[in-house]
Amino acid sequence: MRQLRNARSGRGFLIIAAVFLLVVLAGLVAYLTTVSTTSQAASAADFNSARAYQAARAGVEWGVFRILQGPGGAGTFETQCAGGAATPRNLTFGSTLADFTATVTCTSVALTEGGSPVTAYSIVSTGCNLPACPTVTTSATYVERQLSLSLTK
Repeated sequence: MRQLRNARSGRGFLIIAAVFLLVVLAGLVAYLTTVSTTSQAASAADFNSARAYQAARAGVEWGVFRILQGPGGAGTFETQCAGGAATPRNLTFGSTLADFTATVTCTSVALTEGGSPVTAYSIVSTGCNLPACPTVTTSATYVERQLSLSLTK
């Protein structure tokens, strides 16, 4: 009779342990899911940031090329920039930068250096993952990088 009473009093212990174990495992799965999702989002943001930098760099290089290429008429980038400030140009890309745009602006000032006239140019390129940048957006995936370069000719 005594053994029956002891067996009945220990029956609920395994259910409590099983429920506790299920709760701990569910919490662990939820934590790992959150960490994994956050890590993937950070990785995607880092990748897009590098692509925005490359778009901005391509914009600066395009501006330098257009200025060093020399005057080619009234509509060229150098001619517009030499007038003070060129109209911003939006450059689009193909391949891996297809979703990115570079907005290139240029300003210039005429100087005299050692008795010789020179023109100092300032090129600013902003790369972003929208059709025009810089822009105001509430998108969580928006990235923007800006590069500037000074050039004398």
